Amino acid sequence: MENSAPTSAAEDDEISLLDLLLTVSQNIKLLILGPLAAGLCAFGITFALPATYESVAILPSDIGSTLRLAAVLDPVVSKLDLAKGQTPEQARLALSGRIKFAQDKQTKLFTLTVSGDSPQQAQATAKAVLKQSYEQNRPRGINKTRLEAQLVGAKQRLEEAQRTSVGLLGVLERGLKSDAVLKSTGTDVSKSYTDLLSVLAGIQAQVVSLEMQLEGMSDEQLLQLPSLPEKPVSQKKAMKATIAALATGFSLLLFVFIRQGLRTAGADPESAAKLAAIRRALGFGVKPQA
Repeated sequence: MENSAPTSAAEDDEISLLDLLLTVSQNIKLLILGPLAAGLCAFGITFALPATYESVAILPSDIGSTLRLAAVLDPVVSKLDLAKGQTPEQARLALSGRIKFAQDKQTKLFTLTVSGDSPQQAQATAKAVLKQSYEQNRPRGINKTRLEAQLVGAKQRLEEAQRTSVGLLGVLERGLKSDAVLKSTGTDVSKSYTDLLSVLAGIQAQVVSLEMQLEGMSDEQLLQLPSLPEKPVSQKKAMKATIAALATGFSLLLFVFIRQGLRTAGADPESAAKLAAIRRALGFGVKPQA
């Protein structure tokens, strides 16, 4: 009597396993042919899809925040006639989906990748997107006025420092001492000239920096211009077909087990009553009143 319960549980497990194997064997054709057909369909669809080409540009600085603005994308759509019957919003979203912008973790450089239906379209789109982004990133309004004022002041300081350096250089060439310099700095002319050259270099760097900020980014600063791709992007046909087959196989296996479970429950009076109650609760199988 003590061993009856474990023996019964083992028999139930064995019967359940046999039931599962029986269900699978009864539906083996569906479970094999279904995933195979889905995989072949997915493989065929990938061949029917148009080829995609990617143009790549490498940038030294980040402009990713402006690449997907309407002010950047809309002129590109209009210039390259990318709408093709779409609304402006649809065309903008489609173009935005073709743009990828990322930073390399090792080099810290930024990569712009733009896809197109042909090598020429991909390259032309990348160039147009960059051009519009340059315009969007250039300073304007109050910011531009402030930078222009700073540039004027820096150039004035640069001219004054250059005149002073010429005068000190003349004193050095004559091998004389300047009393004025000695009184004001407490050192000789050569030390003053060296210090002035350092200041001069700093002012020159400031002028260059301000000019670059006012000019904004341009193609001259790119480390790689948008490339003209030679081969289309890999569609990964085999991987897509495998994923489709596996997903279909899992779905069919789940369907087969659920269907068999419902059939088994229908044969049991208690389970059948519960299923009828579920159908009534969901509004199925309710006969209209005469």
